[in-house]
Amino acid sequence: MKKISLLLIAVSTIASAQLRVGLDVKRSLEMSLAGFAGESLDAEGMGITVGYEQMLLSLVGVGAEYSIAGDEGLDMVYAYAVGKIPVGMPMMRGIVRFGYSMPMGDAGDAYDPGTGLGLGLRVKPPIFPIGVEALYTMHSLKMKDTGDELGDALSGLIETKYNVLTITATYSF
Repeated sequence: MKKISLLLIAVSTIASAQLRVGLDVKRSLEMSLAGFAGESLDAEGMGITVGYEQMLLSLVGVGAEYSIAGDEGLDMVYAYAVGKIPVGMPMMRGIVRFGYSMPMGDAGDAYDPGTGLGLGLRVKPPIFPIGVEALYTMHSLKMKDTGDELGDALSGLIETKYNVLTITATYSF
């Protein structure tokens, strides 16, 4: 009986998983000083995002993504909680994600990890396992301390937001 229970748990876990591969079609880095309007820089080219989501209940779950930004933009690991909200038709879901953003590579040397908030829309036919998702994610990051007193005081006032618009293909198990 114990083996059957473990098998049912394993099958139901895999059955509610989702692989994600997407293109970051628009990326921008906004820096502002103490909440005042700042400068926004758009990254050229496209990034690639690869991720995995595990739905714990039918409408809430957890996930993780790795974004490869290429020459411009920030490489990022993003772990999050996700909620899927029914909207309109049965094959459409609103997506809300909130989690922890951790810059990698050179960006990891310049920025401390921060929070991320994503909002989007997913379209997936009821029986077909492949869906499409458009998601706008806002990552809030802080500059790392440099050891210089004046620089550290200023970096504490600088707010950095990395905004990404991603078009993703999803495959549900």
